Amino acid sequence: MNGIEIDGFSVDREEFPASPEELSHTMRQAFEAGAAMIPVGGATKLHLGNPPRAAHIALHTSGLRGVVEYEPDNMTVSVLSGTPLAELQSVLRGSQQFLPLDPPHPERATLGGIVSCNSSGPIRFRYGTVRDMLIGVKIAHPDGTRTKAGGKLVKNVTGYDMCKLYTGSLGTLGVLTELTFKVQPLCDALATVLIAYPSIHAALEAAQQSMKSGLLPDAMEAWNREALQAVPYAAASSGSPWVLMLRFGEVDAAVRWQVDKLKEMVQGSPGEIQNTLSTEESEQFWEKAASARDAPFPGEEALVKCSVLYQSAAETARQMQEAGQRLGARTSLFCHAGTFILYARYLWTDSEPGAADEVRQVFQDLRRQTTSAGGHAVIEKIRPEVKNAIDVWGYEAPALEIMRRIKREFDPKGLLNPGRFVGGI
Repeated sequence: MNGIEIDGFSVDREEFPASPEELSHTMRQAFEAGAAMIPVGGATKLHLGNPPRAAHIALHTSGLRGVVEYEPDNMTVSVLSGTPLAELQSVLRGSQQFLPLDPPHPERATLGGIVSCNSSGPIRFRYGTVRDMLIGVKIAHPDGTRTKAGGKLVKNVTGYDMCKLYTGSLGTLGVLTELTFKVQPLCDALATVLIAYPSIHAALEAAQQSMKSGLLPDAMEAWNREALQAVPYAAASSGSPWVLMLRFGEVDAAVRWQVDKLKEMVQGSPGEIQNTLSTEESEQFWEKAASARDAPFPGEEALVKCSVLYQSAAETARQMQEAGQRLGARTSLFCHAGTFILYARYLWTDSEPGAADEVRQVFQDLRRQTTSAGGHAVIEKIRPEVKNAIDVWGYEAPALEIMRRIKREFDPKGLLNPGRFVGGI
């Protein structure tokens, strides 16, 4: 991949090391020269973060690819960081296992990038996020030093859990070279139930009732009409304002029991079952759903993530929709109905987006509303002119100073992804 550009910054040089040793050597030379380094995996998340203060060298990890060690009996796998998730899943499937992660674009998203960005998808509801699966890492630090943390067996991991420190650090503390995960057995059967609701409040209330009933869905998503256009089997639901989607994965008998119980619960409620998908249909549906909020779009777009409490979720969705109206954009709303993380994707098709100051004001208002309700808002994607006028993370807390001290300890010259993370780290 050539011509890497990040928020208007074109890197001066691109490096493609073929091994952790080559990567370490390249980083040592850059460190001595004081050159800013931008780690690049599958380039699916380059839009995330503030504009870099400098971008001299792009460090591609595509040469660090392949499974290092796989022990199906222990249910652990060690893999080089530049390996795409889909490639690893193909290997694991041969032993009827999988890594329970479903971030956007698994065919391109690398394991190192997924960990660095703490990327996840709908099945986080049941399985958690990458920090819950990562048990070992190897890292190349800015000066070329290589270290490791954790281990290859779940039971022998002791000391500080450094894996969680690197997870979500956006490549600002080091470049991951090898990762060890605990994996899970594949489910014998899958089923997905799509239920139409007149409002997000009704959909979220139904999701709460399903959790209290003893049902154990893998994923539970509430999407608006616009968002549903990106996935198959939703045509029958497209006329409904909101659709609640529940995915079940277990042995066949357990899946059928849960689907039947859910259908009983829907009777007499504001919901209307639109579709029930088989195992094969569910696989196709959720493969599309995982990448829906980041599907290719030829025009201008913005993506905002709001994390809120249950009692604020419906109102936050309304505010996100209102922001789209102020911006003159089509608004797709995606809500993790069990964790109350909402994404709004704003697309400009028939109208031009407003000036940078106008767009910035809309998102500042949305962030203020979210914060006042006890939540947090992150602008994941927006054009560079707006990024230059707003902190996309919006994080201000006592922990920020601790984060800065850690950054200075790990990267004293501030050369890794400079300025892109929280607080300008």
